[in-house]
Amino acid sequence: MGNPNPELKSFIERLRSEFNQTLDALLDMPQDYLDEPCGHGCARGGSVRDLLVHNIFHEKQHSGQVWSIRDQLRILQGWDRQDLPMLLADYTTSRAQLIASLFGLTDEQLDAKPPDGGWTVRETLEHVLYWDRNSIDTLQAEFEQAKQQER
Repeated sequence: MGNPNPELKSFIERLRSEFNQTLDALLDMPQDYLDEPCGHGCARGGSVRDLLVHNIFHEKQHSGQVWSIRDQLRILQGWDRQDLPMLLADYTTSRAQLIASLFGLTDEQLDAKPPDGGWTVRETLEHVLYWDRNSIDTLQAEFEQAKQQER
């Protein structure tokens, strides 16, 4: 039958291959080279370490962007077949990643407006907290109502 997604397979292969090249280059660098100046624009005038930190978060940002696009298109694969323990594992991992993104922020940074005028960290967290609680409270009420109707 053949591969139904040849372009996707090609992208995945390219991402893996190029990342292997990245790892090969970085594994050959000594630890103390991280503090050397880096001329690439993504280092923003900083060091090799600054470039790598930028690249790591660049990956995370675009991973989130892909998940957001998939959510908007309603193509979050496989979740319709996951059982509750797997969903809870994913939920817990997602919350841990959100919490991990907060370590090291100052109180002032919680309210700093990004240059694009988007939400602050605090606004983002308030959004997550409100809608998570709202959605689960609604779910819980619906579940309780369904249990009452069964009686």
